[in-house]
Amino acid sequence: MGFKLKISKETHIFKNYCRYSIVIGLIITLIGFVTPKAHAQVIDEIEIGQAGDEAEIQLHFITQLRYVRNQVLKNGDIRIYVTLLNIDPKDPRLKWEKQNSPPSDLVYPFTVTYPELDTSLTLSFGKAVKYRVIAGHDGRSISVFTPSLKPQQKAKEVIPSVAVPAGRILTAQEVELEAQKLFTAASDAVQTGQVDTSIEILNKLLNLPPNGLSQAAQKLMGEAREKNGEYTKARAEYELYLKLYPKAEDANQVKRLLAKLPKEDAVKKKEPAAAALKKPTAEPLRVSGGISQTYFRGSTHIDTFATDGVNPPTVSTIESTDQSMLLTSLDMTAWKRTENIDSRLVLREFNKINFLPGQPEEYRWNAVYVEQVARNRKFMYRLGRQPGSSGGTPGRYDGISGGYSINETWRINAAAGLPVDYYSGGDPGDRRTFASLSVDLNRLPEEWSGSAYLLMQKMGSVKDRNALGLETHYFVPERNYMMQMEYDTLYKKINLATFQGSWTRTSGDNYYLTLDHRRSPPLALNLQNQTSQSVDKLLGSGSITLETLRDNAVALGMISNMATIGLSHPVNSKLRLVTDVRVSNTGGTGAYYSTVTSAFEPGTPGSGNQYALSGQAIGNNLFFENDVGIANATLTKTPTSTGQSLLFTQVQTFKTKWRLDVSLFLYNQNSTFDTHQTQVRPSLTVNYRMDDSWNFTAEGGIEQYHISSANANDTTRRKYFYVGYRWDFR
Repeated sequence: MGFKLKISKETHIFKNYCRYSIVIGLIITLIGFVTPKAHAQVIDEIEIGQAGDEAEIQLHFITQLRYVRNQVLKNGDIRIYVTLLNIDPKDPRLKWEKQNSPPSDLVYPFTVTYPELDTSLTLSFGKAVKYRVIAGHDGRSISVFTPSLKPQQKAKEVIPSVAVPAGRILTAQEVELEAQKLFTAASDAVQTGQVDTSIEILNKLLNLPPNGLSQAAQKLMGEAREKNGEYTKARAEYELYLKLYPKAEDANQVKRLLAKLPKEDAVKKKEPAAAALKKPTAEPLRVSGGISQTYFRGSTHIDTFATDGVNPPTVSTIESTDQSMLLTSLDMTAWKRTENIDSRLVLREFNKINFLPGQPEEYRWNAVYVEQVARNRKFMYRLGRQPGSSGGTPGRYDGISGGYSINETWRINAAAGLPVDYYSGGDPGDRRTFASLSVDLNRLPEEWSGSAYLLMQKMGSVKDRNALGLETHYFVPERNYMMQMEYDTLYKKINLATFQGSWTRTSGDNYYLTLDHRRSPPLALNLQNQTSQSVDKLLGSGSITLETLRDNAVALGMISNMATIGLSHPVNSKLRLVTDVRVSNTGGTGAYYSTVTSAFEPGTPGSGNQYALSGQAIGNNLFFENDVGIANATLTKTPTSTGQSLLFTQVQTFKTKWRLDVSLFLYNQNSTFDTHQTQVRPSLTVNYRMDDSWNFTAEGGIEQYHISSANANDTTRRKYFYVGYRWDFR
């Protein structure tokens, strides 16, 4: 008696692609094991996928974040406000950068700019589009949904309208609201091929009183007529645009469009109805990415005046070059799309050449992995050096991860590998390994989603972590919540407990609350400065027990707590006021047993409560078209000092290619140790985007610090600059 096992076509596809990609991935992983690493980008990856009739743009970050709100600017740009967690705002990775979208046939090309002055992210298609934004279920991403250029099915566009009683004249505010709704609907209709519908909507918009979108609508009407093959009418629309707006920035572009128009209207061909439902087809191999280089240089001059009140005062001067280095990074993606599978090979490399004497060169890989995803998103796997995203996985690791969707609601994920620690030393036998398993609840109609995970980690052959975690998310346009918790069963302690909430009223007011309790890093064995032996050798020697090592881990793990509550209020279309109050503290360490001294070493005290009250004014289009200005005042108080700071920043874009940032930071601090400190830091940044491929940046500034006390008076002046470029290819 025998039996036959029926294997689905999907399983065959998976097996065939695994054969060659696993071999490639193993080679890549081995390269990753022996190659040093580098700083990561804040935006780790941009993905574009099909989600019903919409395209989903996923922006993946290297750290957890809190989604606050979003808005659309006058020029159609989408501004998304987020707060990154676990990253210092002064981190050099937060330098302003602009990335191009990966090639896709689902959306028009776009650019992502991060961070803006107000810590927001800008998504720009160069035109107004219909969109919605949600926080990613993994807590490390943002998803932006726009109408897909290849929708699964097309529904007739419903022309929106502001409800106004018959006979009543619209107010100026109602006109702007009506125009925004109509323009968004018209742009959406053009992108999804419903050109006749877009023309109908634009006619309604252009019949409104003059408003902020009249100019953009006139140009879009010409484009819609041209797409519809009505070249005679398109010519009339373009000529009217040039007559109404002869000095517009895009006037030359409209002239070129006008010159290229055919003389006769096109004959429309009716496409078969089945065209919209045609199956995905194979595409040729495509490669895209970018190369950037930046040179940094800084010099410091220090004047010190010291006296003891008895002897004559001493004066000393120190001058030195404190920074001279070249940073180079490569970000490259190659992918092949077949009828059923999307395959990708991702490489991200970083190199730092330090020109100062005695400073080593650093050469590291941030990501080297191969990935395959089913076109229907049923399964995926990734092999090599990769960023962790969810399921409690480390921030970056060498290994394998995968997922399988049981149905539209539930998905199972697994990962295993070696965590990447750029700066760890110690015995090679202490290298860690981990394995994780998670179950995701995909977003339901009620907008709930979440994930539960189990993470097991070893240090050598000793169990290092055994964490259970839970993430829950709730999102609707007017409010969103995210809650996370992680408990370690080995140490019987909570590693993480956070709550993030954001509420938006119809008036535009936004309230947000963050509560954060965490051990950083999460509880794990820590032998640094305790022994030069591996954990296996140490336990084998009998000089210490595993229980004592775990007690040491608890004693040395610092706990941080933070609570923030804030309000953002739009005064008008150009000005927004933001204020928040933050209370935080970092606990100290406890006494731990050292095998070096064979005795208990004392712990260190905590920081005590630190308070900060901040007020911020953010202006758009205050002085020039599409400018951004920020004024920020912050009061801080710690157990040992009080401080006040002022920050003024103005950003202006000229002719869409030039961006100028002018900034001035002032700081004053008095401490309980009778010392007084002041800081003055002006800076100027210039960015030039030559085209979609080349971007050039330069910044220069001065940092002046003055510290005075009863016996000393120090003045430090630091001058710095950097210049760099980025070349994007596709």
